[in-house]
Amino acid sequence: MQKTLLLLVIFLLQSCSEVDEFKGIKFRQYADFVIDYSSQYSATSWSANRALGKENVFPEYGDNSNAWASSTANNQREYLVLGFDTVQTVHTIEIYETYNPGAVDSIFLRKAETDEWIRVYSKPAVTGLTPESRIFSVYMMETTFLIDAIRISLNCPEVDGYNEIDAVAISGQRSN
Repeated sequence: MQKTLLLLVIFLLQSCSEVDEFKGIKFRQYADFVIDYSSQYSATSWSANRALGKENVFPEYGDNSNAWASSTANNQREYLVLGFDTVQTVHTIEIYETYNPGAVDSIFLRKAETDEWIRVYSKPAVTGLTPESRIFSVYMMETTFLIDAIRISLNCPEVDGYNEIDAVAISGQRSN
């Protein structure tokens, strides 16, 4: 009887570990490094590196050299590609927009195993927002794959002025 019970417990533990591959602990992290960008205002102030780590401009609103800004205000579409040190699933994306919010019109996540980009958000840029900082949050069904990077695309010509991003965070579960 004890041997049968022990075999049943071992079987259940093995089955659960396969089924619960992504059921790690809840985890929130900020972008750790820059992979690519369309442009930046300078290599220091308003650089793509200013979008890394925890927010340091938010909740303040306005033109601030501690947030990322593109090289021009309204001339073209822009993008940021940011990476994360820890791979994880994602159910929430937070983009800290601190100057002229609303230009983000699409977001892609990169599968860590295959480097394939998956579009998880796509809507037109939002014009006429109140001039104040905001956390642009995207909630979705949790990914069934681990991600290691995010690409944020902005339609800058639609939202007048420089569109500044202070930080980017993702929430989900990291693998065990």
